[in-house]
Amino acid sequence: MSSIVVVSDRILAGERPNAAARQCAERMAAEGLAEPAVRVVREAREAVEEAIRQALDAGHRLVLVLGGSGFRAGNDAPEAARAFIDVELPGVAESIRAHGLSHTLTASLSRAVAGLTARDRTGALIVTSPGSKGGASDTLDVLLPLVDRIFAQLDEV
Repeated sequence: MSSIVVVSDRILAGERPNAAARQCAERMAAEGLAEPAVRVVREAREAVEEAIRQALDAGHRLVLVLGGSGFRAGNDAPEAARAFIDVELPGVAESIRAHGLSHTLTASLSRAVAGLTARDRTGALIVTSPGSKGGASDTLDVLLPLVDRIFAQLDEV
């Protein structure tokens, strides 16, 4: 079970389509993951934390947070995610940025993080990502090939 948390005031207000989340859900399903639950929240740390908490409480082991990873006011997704992360996976976040840099220089502006909530089978993987379709695609390009290995390591403990 997985979740996509979209952090965007404009999508929440209906001013923009939720294109990146749709794209991610389709790719995740194509990779054999169950179709993720999608939730859109406002650009505020407490809203992001509540959405992550609810996903974890529902037993979701993969939580992808789209948006809120830049540096504008309200872009607190990395901080919200870190509140739940016990083990950070900096190589994953660095790889996502490096992959994005092959397409666009703005990938270097992302503050995205990746990490685990625990070091055993109770652990969930939380990854924050840019909210653009391109940034989300770069995230999945790196993340999807790693998901099975990450959970295999967690589940063997």
